[in-house]
Amino acid sequence: MVESALPSSSFEEPTDPVTAPREPPLVLQTMRRLLRDIFAGVYGPGDRIREVEVSERYGVSRAPVREALRVLEQDGLIALTPWQGARVIDPKPAEMADLLDLLGAVSGVVARLVARHGTAADLKRLAGDVKILEQYGRERRDPMELVEIAYQFGTHMGRACGSEQAAATFRRVGRPAFWLHRFLVPVPSRWHQQSVNRHRKLLEALRARSEDRSEKAARRLVQLTRNLVLSHALAAQRVPPKKPSKSSKGRST
Repeated sequence: MVESALPSSSFEEPTDPVTAPREPPLVLQTMRRLLRDIFAGVYGPGDRIREVEVSERYGVSRAPVREALRVLEQDGLIALTPWQGARVIDPKPAEMADLLDLLGAVSGVVARLVARHGTAADLKRLAGDVKILEQYGRERRDPMELVEIAYQFGTHMGRACGSEQAAATFRRVGRPAFWLHRFLVPVPSRWHQQSVNRHRKLLEALRARSEDRSEKAARRLVQLTRNLVLSHALAAQRVPPKKPSKSSKGRST
């Protein structure tokens, strides 16, 4: 994956006390590298992640790798099975639909809380994310960056909602849902424009401090992605995916 040019990558964990994970720095660094590899397809759906291989590639001991895998299991991105190790989740379209429906519901609640508790600084940060989304189409940046920016917007929503429980749930549901965006690459231009418009609508509702409008706009934003992800996932089921070569895995950062 091309590294994001954003000032704050979507793979960076929030640093505020509401949403920041309490893991040692080396574990966080290892987790972020694993996330990049999973999102880039180095480890595809159902692929096994071997501790020894990861530790050798990243130049770290097996202990931080083991802890990073534990965190990713909690985030719902991998499954840990005794005597079999870690594997990347491989959800079926029906499971994807359930996950995205849950994300829509949680997003609606978080948006309602942002409208209620968000500060002027929070709204300014969200407006900055929307501005970057608008610039994306004109500058023709790397397609995956659009998905990263949208995830960053959600991260900032979680920070602004003022509820530790809601923020933690949002992050827990959002991480595996974000991974489903791989079905949007290459990003359709029409989806990009619709996504920008729906982000604008959500920002307008938040600025108006309308909890009902904010919840509705957040749900509609997730629904847009849900429809396209599921249609692409069903199409991908009919075409056997190409597996990355071992050499390409070795070149991943």
